[in-house]
Amino acid sequence: MKKVMRSPILKGIAFALCLVCVAAATLTAGNALQWFYEQSERRGSNIYQLESSFEDSKMLNSSFVTAFTIIDNALQNETTQEMLDRYLEQNFFGDYYAKLGDKVLKNAELTEGDTMDSPYYMVIKPGEYQGNIQLSFVFYERWANPYEYDYYVHPDETTVTAERRPAMQDGDCILLRLTQGQADSLQAEWLEGQRVFDHALMLVIILFFLALIAYIYLLFVTGRRAEDEEVHLVLIDRMYVEFNLAILVGAAAGALALTFVGIDECLSSGVSFRMMTYLLAALLVCAFALVMELILSLVRNLKNRTFVERSFILRAIRWCWRTAKRICRWFIGRCKAVWHGIGRGRDGLWRKAFQDYKTRNALLVFTGYSAVLAIITVLFGMVASDYWYRSNGLTLFTFFVLGVAWVAASACFIFKRIDGFDRVVEAIKRLRGGDLTYKLTDMPAGVFSAMAEDINSLGDGMQAALQNELRAERMKSELITNVSHDLKTPLTSILSYSDLLCQEHLTPEEANDYAKIIHQKSLRLKNLTSDLFDISKVQSGAEQMQCERIDACTLVRQALGEQDKAIAESRLTLKVDIPERELPIWADGKKMTRVMENLIGNCIKYALPGTRVFVSAAEREGQAVIELKNIANYAMDFDPGEITERFVRGDAARSTEGSGLGLAIAKSYVEACGGALAVEVDGDLFKVRITFPVYGAQPA
Repeated sequence: MKKVMRSPILKGIAFALCLVCVAAATLTAGNALQWFYEQSERRGSNIYQLESSFEDSKMLNSSFVTAFTIIDNALQNETTQEMLDRYLEQNFFGDYYAKLGDKVLKNAELTEGDTMDSPYYMVIKPGEYQGNIQLSFVFYERWANPYEYDYYVHPDETTVTAERRPAMQDGDCILLRLTQGQADSLQAEWLEGQRVFDHALMLVIILFFLALIAYIYLLFVTGRRAEDEEVHLVLIDRMYVEFNLAILVGAAAGALALTFVGIDECLSSGVSFRMMTYLLAALLVCAFALVMELILSLVRNLKNRTFVERSFILRAIRWCWRTAKRICRWFIGRCKAVWHGIGRGRDGLWRKAFQDYKTRNALLVFTGYSAVLAIITVLFGMVASDYWYRSNGLTLFTFFVLGVAWVAASACFIFKRIDGFDRVVEAIKRLRGGDLTYKLTDMPAGVFSAMAEDINSLGDGMQAALQNELRAERMKSELITNVSHDLKTPLTSILSYSDLLCQEHLTPEEANDYAKIIHQKSLRLKNLTSDLFDISKVQSGAEQMQCERIDACTLVRQALGEQDKAIAESRLTLKVDIPERELPIWADGKKMTRVMENLIGNCIKYALPGTRVFVSAAEREGQAVIELKNIANYAMDFDPGEITERFVRGDAARSTEGSGLGLAIAKSYVEACGGALAVEVDGDLFKVRITFPVYGAQPA
């Protein structure tokens, strides 16, 4: 059901139905308007104006009023019976009898009784009007002479002007009537106009409700798809709301204005109603299509909760509201902080100010300085404006000297404190830079003197802690060195005797295997002891580096050549990128050779068989960079920054024969020669980068 309701085809049908209803309603209204216009032109008056019955219709009233006006003018002027009949031929189809003095105009012999027996009639006598025709726009006014009446109906039949006419005498009258047979043609026209109007109105209402139902359906399903509950926006939805509303209002107002202009052109200029109706229908369809799509765009933004984001005004209002709330919260927080700060609690400003003598002295000095300076300023102003104090021996010069002396003393006090503050800042910078022997001396008494003592004590404490750390590190290195040295003698004996045992044919047969295992483990222990001895010497500074100018490219080629056999047996593909030119660095050749052998050996031991190993050397921004990259044969879930520490291994299970010292020794040797070694891990890719300054290159 959801798939059907949200299908694009059904949405398109609903949208098209709305436009078809608009076009059909426009054509229906245009055809009805054309019919009324043509009938009004033929009759000279409106056929139907929403009256409830024919008796109340304007068409019937207009017929009687027109006849009355023509007959009245004929009585006042020299108008013959033939002329009057010709005037009334297209305006009044009933009977009339008019008498004014000796002049009589008639088309039938009527009496007052005959006239009033008709269904529609008018009887006008001196000072009296009888009839069932509504003449609300004709006014009669009685004068002093009851047989005299004033009236004048303008041709537009909407205004009346009082005008004295010759008085009517007894026996004068104007009698008008329509029999039912005479009124049938008028009533038929009126009923036809009512039918045309009701039919057009009913059809327009039906089309309106059809379009409304289809559009309500579009409002519910717009932006929705059958496969999910997300709101899917289109390009038009990116417009700002104000721009959308401006186009919407402009399109609606423009279509309405053009509709009125078109109707006026048809009524005033004689333009064909049919052609104008089709043009207006096309225009309204386009305008309504645009208006409906703009409204649907607003609805999609409302559903997606992006309406505010698409509106300049709402975003500005929201920003103002949030800013006002933030300011209020900030102000309330500051008031609370001030209230709690000046309180007498443990953390109150009052207790802090008077519990600590340093703060108390600073406050007292500041308060005293401000009070004295204020007094001197007031006195100086009084003396400057009034010489009353001279009678007491005080002169303007005296207060001027006192003010200058006080300002000078205060300036001296403040400058000394500022100098003390600068020296404190400098001492903290020196301590942060590692100069723990720096001491603050000759500081001003008071707060700065106490701060100097604290900073000096801090430097002494940090220096003592550093010395203890260095001593502990030195003792650890010496312990490792001594233990490694002491293990060499028994290891040499074990290796010698195990080698001799391996050469003998021992019984039982298993003893030969035991001897081989002892020999292998002794060799591994010897290597581990040698590595411990080497790393202890280089990290303690006891290792002497014989640095010289060497070629990094030759260093890499030589290391690869020495392990060419092991590389060939490892089922690894080697990709080497080394320039032909020289890449000089300043380092110990023997130590760097061991570093390269160690790194290439790690690639052979820990790289995944069948993969490629990348070895490169290049110059980058004045630095000689050597890189080795390989795919590991185990999951590398370690921190690259810790893998170069002692006894840290990438294989957490320790299933290989490594000791965890290879990378630590390599990093120590590289840093001792003035370079840097970094390890990077990206998934299964293990990369080692060695960086040295290019020897002889100009610094950037």
